[in-house]
Amino acid sequence: MNFTIDIALPIAALIFLAIALPFLWALVLPEGIPGLFANFALSALVISLAVFAYFLTWHTARNELLIDGLLAQPGAYWPFFLGWAGKTSLFWLPVLVLSVAAQPRRWKDVVW
Repeated sequence: MNFTIDIALPIAALIFLAIALPFLWALVLPEGIPGLFANFALSALVISLAVFAYFLTWHTARNELLIDGLLAQPGAYWPFFLGWAGKTSLFWLPVLVLSVAAQPRRWKDVVW
């Protein structure tokens, strides 16, 4: 296990996503409170799916999903990976909240 590749780079990527996604979603979502909540929900969903895919790929590459040499049933690891996606939110959720909170500053039509 390499600290830089297995831990530091994924955390940096998650923080980058938490900063960039709200600004990208703001380009297509309407201004206002409903758009702000949609921005937060969509950003959190995309980041959670990225974490889920990363952990699935990482564990599959290390052959840790094999039981007696066979891959377990497809739905067997959903709770495990969703739990890890929730645990990583300690890193990206505060940054995402701050990025979404900065969005009203850029509004042109709606007054906050």
